[in-house]
Amino acid sequence: MSRWGLLFTVAFLTSLSYANSSLGQDLGVIKGRVLDDKGIALSGAKVNADPLDGRIRASAIRYVETDSEGQFLIDHLEWGKYLVFAMKEEAGFPNMAFLFYRGNVAFTANLTPSEPTTELQMRLGPKAGVLIGYATHRLNGAPVNVEVKLTRAASPDDWFSTSVAPSFRVLLPSSTNVLLEISAPGFKTWNPGHPLRLEPGAEMRLDIQLEPSHDPNLHPSKFLVPEGFTGWLLLDYGVKGVEPVPREDGVQIFKFPASGALSTSSAGPERGAEDEYFHYSPDGSLHQIPTDYRNGEGMIWGQHEGTRNGVLSQFGFFVGTEEQYKKFQTRMTHPGPIPTP
Repeated sequence: MSRWGLLFTVAFLTSLSYANSSLGQDLGVIKGRVLDDKGIALSGAKVNADPLDGRIRASAIRYVETDSEGQFLIDHLEWGKYLVFAMKEEAGFPNMAFLFYRGNVAFTANLTPSEPTTELQMRLGPKAGVLIGYATHRLNGAPVNVEVKLTRAASPDDWFSTSVAPSFRVLLPSSTNVLLEISAPGFKTWNPGHPLRLEPGAEMRLDIQLEPSHDPNLHPSKFLVPEGFTGWLLLDYGVKGVEPVPREDGVQIFKFPASGALSTSSAGPERGAEDEYFHYSPDGSLHQIPTDYRNGEGMIWGQHEGTRNGVLSQFGFFVGTEEQYKKFQTRMTHPGPIPTP
């Protein structure tokens, strides 16, 4: 079997559920080769095709990966015009689906019954610069999830933003002056005070300490965790038909059961408020959970938000040591104590 025949077979088997296709319908194919900035075949690059004529996708974006010779094939495509994007972020080639990164570079394909196959040669580059950072609370060293905003200094309307973990890696257009802003609810926005400029493949490391904003209009919440509990906790709020949580002096009290899952009809915690975390014992006494991360005593990790039916309605976090959190961080959607040895 030829290489294209093999690739077509594999792609076909992995795309049987691709939306907008139906039995008996004639469908098009985009195939080609991805090269790096030096013209060398780029294996493991992700490629996708996006409709250019206003059609709405009925399914998740489908990516295919290039093989050892940089070749790819996307099948089961309806007739029409497409923008074709490629990326390999770990190698310094950003997602060209974002105008911020691709600039004027664009690869297109037009599939018709008379020309059902388009073949492209896509050369990426130059490589982006790499910004590696770690964001923490200035007072206690707690890791902070942040939003990174990048703006081309020469074009204020040309910007890109993404939410990232405290330890992050983002790509900057190389040989370009880029403005950087780091923000998070409850903290003052941070910037380096000058544009960043990185050459292709260059790296920059930043240790970012965020200053709390102490917004008096925000109402803190109090989270109560069973004594001795180690693992993930998940709060479902705004749930109809269940009990609201109590309030003390305007502070909502979220008391988790041993299962680690709590549902309430009350509103969720306010983003950016100075929340407090406690262990509660069987006799009702409270003991503040350590949050001195700078001295290795922090125990609250991985705070994250979630949605239910497209509406923000969940809040979760992990209680335990940093080592335990790193080992079990993939279980964030499954509340409960971690297995004991």
